[in-house]
Amino acid sequence: MRKLTAWRHSILAAWLTLSSSAAISQEQLVILTTFSSEPIAELMFEYKQQNPKVDIKLIHRRTQSAIQLLNKSYIQDVDVVLSSSPFLMEELYKRNQLAKVTYGNEMPQWLVPFVLPKRNKVVSVGYSGAGLVWNKDYLMANNLKAPTRFQDLARFDYFGHITMSTPSRSGTTQMMIESILAKHGWDKGWAIILNVGANLGTISSRSFGVADYVAKGQFGIGPTIDSYALVLPKQFQYVEFAYDSDFTLMPTYIGILKKSGDNAATDRFIRLLLSQDVQKSMVDTNFAKHSINDDSLFSDKNPALNLAKLMQREKLVNIIFDEAITKRLPELQDIWHSLAQLEQGQGADVKKLTQLRELKQQLFTIPVSEQEIEQLGDSIVSRVEFDGQSNGLEQAILAEFSYRFGLKFEANLNQVARELRTFQVESPL
Repeated sequence: MRKLTAWRHSILAAWLTLSSSAAISQEQLVILTTFSSEPIAELMFEYKQQNPKVDIKLIHRRTQSAIQLLNKSYIQDVDVVLSSSPFLMEELYKRNQLAKVTYGNEMPQWLVPFVLPKRNKVVSVGYSGAGLVWNKDYLMANNLKAPTRFQDLARFDYFGHITMSTPSRSGTTQMMIESILAKHGWDKGWAIILNVGANLGTISSRSFGVADYVAKGQFGIGPTIDSYALVLPKQFQYVEFAYDSDFTLMPTYIGILKKSGDNAATDRFIRLLLSQDVQKSMVDTNFAKHSINDDSLFSDKNPALNLAKLMQREKLVNIIFDEAITKRLPELQDIWHSLAQLEQGQGADVKKLTQLRELKQQLFTIPVSEQEIEQLGDSIVSRVEFDGQSNGLEQAILAEFSYRFGLKFEANLNQVARELRTFQVESPL
């Protein structure tokens, strides 16, 4: 596959913004994607080279925005959806919006457990792993070691040096969060996530913003999908990326919308992505996906996730993260900073260290059990099924959960803060 030069990007931009009047006399291919336009620009260029008479329109949306967009009655022209989000594909399947696919690409057995949507409703054209990206110069300047796993980022050494996105704004971040919960269990998994959250310097509003922050030296480290990180070392020699086997593998899916009908342009696009030429070369392009026949990232350590469980608690997990970390980051940072500094100043005093470690455990304890989340998720599903105003009912239940969880988490933060102040009075440094 050809490498895009600046002028090719300009040509592609012109193609992707053709007027609707031009589309009347041409075939049209409308792609809705959760990827930004730059990573898939080379694919679009290659397709346009082979299909010069096809008018291509690319629509970028985050996962939730894409679902809302496809639910609008006036959106009639989207042909295919390209995404790594199983949540998006499952929502489309539940709404009976996906056509059956019969491309016959043989799925290797090692990848099957990671393909979460219905396999006769999506085409898997590649996959990604996830890991940590870091800035070598930044780490050296701050005397920090390069981390090897997400849970390494819980160490106080990394306080203020980390950035990451949120699961409510990034489908890939949601998959990483669920990977940690699957790997370590609900309680320990959330303890790790909260501890890493307390070390954050900032929260990125976009998943691809994590790699950008690190490349620019604004922060030192961040968890990210490989697609956004693999291209950086080609531009910046001081940026490195390493996979973390605690994260699941994430296939890239194409779903064909039923309302697009029998679209020859759609068929040619999918066949291009499955072609031997593209499969061999796409990991070296800005798309940076691994071929479905490349098992180099596979490990028995990669957790395979349960889609039914993920869908049941998707919005609840998002609320937990946002209430505990996104909305309360300054409080979480302050308490963790005070606690960690007190711990470092106690020397070998076992009694005081034990007391502080118990406070740390309390600080990073999630005040809701996995069983409670499962029961609430089941309740939402069953109640929504029997209610004509299902969206309004679901939103009301989620709002109540958010409020009650926020109160519990805030109360726990305040209690830890009070006990820390008492400790400081009784045991001044």
